Amino acid sequence: MSSMDNFPQYASPCSLAYALALESTLRLQSGTLQRIVATLLARGRSNVRDLALHTSLNPKQVRHGLALVIQHNLVFYQTDHETAATTYEANPQASYHLVRIGKILDVIDRKYGIMARNLVNDLLMLGHVEIAELVRYHRLKHGPPKVKINGEQNHNHDHDHDPDDDFDNDNDLENGDLDDSFNDDTHYVNGNGTAHGTADDAMPIQANEVYDTLAQLIAAGVVESVSVTMFQSPQDLKASVEQECMKEFPNGIRGAKVMTEFDTMVKSQIKAIGVERATMKRKLQENALYEPSNIKRRKLANGGMSNGFAGDSGGSILRDEPNMVVRLNLDKCLVELRNQKLTEHAEDFVGETTAQVFAGLLASLCKKVYRCQHDQYTIMTEEEEETYFTGVRVTSEEIFDHLSPGVDVSTGIGAASEEDIDIRFAEKIRKYPPQIQGSHIQGTLDEGDEILGSDDEDYDRSGEHLKGTHVNGHRGSIAQNGTKMGGDYSGESQSSRAEQMRHMRQHLLILTETKQQFVRHCGQNEWTVDFGPLIQQLRYVELDTMIEDNFGRQGLRLTRILREKGKLDDKTLPAMALMRKPDVHVKMAEMEMAGFLEVQEVPRDNNRAANRTMFFWFFDEARTIKRVLDNAYKSMVRCLERLEVERYNKRAILSLADRRDVQGKEEEMLRGDVYNEYLEFIEIEKKLLSQVSRLDDLVSVFQDF
Repeated sequence: MSSMDNFPQYASPCSLAYALALESTLRLQSGTLQRIVATLLARGRSNVRDLALHTSLNPKQVRHGLALVIQHNLVFYQTDHETAATTYEANPQASYHLVRIGKILDVIDRKYGIMARNLVNDLLMLGHVEIAELVRYHRLKHGPPKVKINGEQNHNHDHDHDPDDDFDNDNDLENGDLDDSFNDDTHYVNGNGTAHGTADDAMPIQANEVYDTLAQLIAAGVVESVSVTMFQSPQDLKASVEQECMKEFPNGIRGAKVMTEFDTMVKSQIKAIGVERATMKRKLQENALYEPSNIKRRKLANGGMSNGFAGDSGGSILRDEPNMVVRLNLDKCLVELRNQKLTEHAEDFVGETTAQVFAGLLASLCKKVYRCQHDQYTIMTEEEEETYFTGVRVTSEEIFDHLSPGVDVSTGIGAASEEDIDIRFAEKIRKYPPQIQGSHIQGTLDEGDEILGSDDEDYDRSGEHLKGTHVNGHRGSIAQNGTKMGGDYSGESQSSRAEQMRHMRQHLLILTETKQQFVRHCGQNEWTVDFGPLIQQLRYVELDTMIEDNFGRQGLRLTRILREKGKLDDKTLPAMALMRKPDVHVKMAEMEMAGFLEVQEVPRDNNRAANRTMFFWFFDEARTIKRVLDNAYKSMVRCLERLEVERYNKRAILSLADRRDVQGKEEEMLRGDVYNEYLEFIEIEKKLLSQVSRLDDLVSVFQDF
């Protein structure tokens, strides 16, 4: 039965987002949990008795299901201290993030390595979990298979063991016996000594590696420690803090002075909660070993990059906190996904090498950017608040240290004579970010903005054409950011580093001079990214693509004119668009029916006759984005429902393919006709999930970034 069968008819199209959240929850949860989440999404905040009534479950089943969905952060709860009554509320944002599991794992794999990806995958499956249990689960699931001799019981033969290496005596996970729960990887040895299914090069995963990788993820903010306040919705948490602060004012809150004191107290309490949540992350950042700024990022054994965090003392810090509960920080994962999207966007305009430099800039900024969006309920520390209001700046040295080792910054840029370059204009410093006015970005300086002196007015360009470097694609003996081939960055000379820094600055200046303004030169040797205007331009790119695909170049031309000029009379628009008046009227009516344009009627007299009425056309950005999101949610729900129908139709074949002795050997174990039907389903599944992924890209750009 599809999850949509449990939904009533929605009064608002925006509720389709909740329907999609439930559909994505269906991928990982059972029917009981699905019914609980469906009821909370449809009916709002409820208690156990109401949930038992509307889900046809008994209270014991409801409580067990609530415990599981709370563990996966899919449901908030709030307890009234006076009545001791607990109510539950769905968390649709966390449910929707289940659609992005594949993207999150992919970006973690590329940035932090395979072990980090596996740890994040374990957190997605387990929900919040203690560190010690997570390490044991990870080592048992992803380590080499255990070998047993036929007829031998499960005993521990390791007399020289570390408590963290003991798999057989730590079978105390919440769901029962750990060894029995994951014995799929257990392999048996026959009497002749042959071990079936074992790999010769399989090496056990050391606990120190897992602790160090987990410490790296916590220090980066991808994984966060769990506190009691996280189980409340942000609105309930703020209301609880205000209720506690009200006790300090027995005479009530009257007057401007008392109101200011009350607001100050509430803000201080909320900041204290933010500091409590970030205690472990800050401890790891302060005590962990940081690499010198003149050494490039070293490559970890698990395939990831260290990003400046060595992790040597981080693992020991986590070992001292085995009972600390952690979970995945989806807000930070969304920042990583935004960086990836912006890098792809920059590559379309400035080329691959310059886009990789932009990726290094975003990676250095990512250490100080904790979430994509903020609202009045966002919990921030003083550091986060200062970063949000004043912006984040990084130096050229920090950007260079975050460049990927495979980027050759001496390529991808052209050469120009010194006479053709105006240094002061090319390297001008903008103190203030560009302002968004209406629906277009202001490119000129406002009153109060400054063009400061360049930090490179005494720039020596004589060393830009040294022998052995890559200039304009000509290969020499030095590559990989000025280091010798082989990737050993510890031995790079000071001159080669300075040379590569000069090349990298040229790429940064290209990013500042583009029409899109990817980077802003904001201070002496300082750079920043204005995410608001940049995401705004990215939205316009997506909108222009959709308009051109549906209405052609003429529809795109009309939309851009209205976006730039605002409201225009239907008599003025044809002249500006260089189109015939009947063609304009037909195209505008077509776009209005699709919801991309709006028209306002202004009668000249009380008769409201058509010939005495002025028609003003305009582009409503907010309404257009809302309609695009609504259509995206509808399409995603239909794709997921179609996938459920296909799975139901192929249930017999999928049951065969899911057998343990068939998995990974479908072509050998299945008959020809059965295998062909299985391949047909796999192809349909790939197409549907790919479409869901593309639609999620639109949702990310228009709503989450």
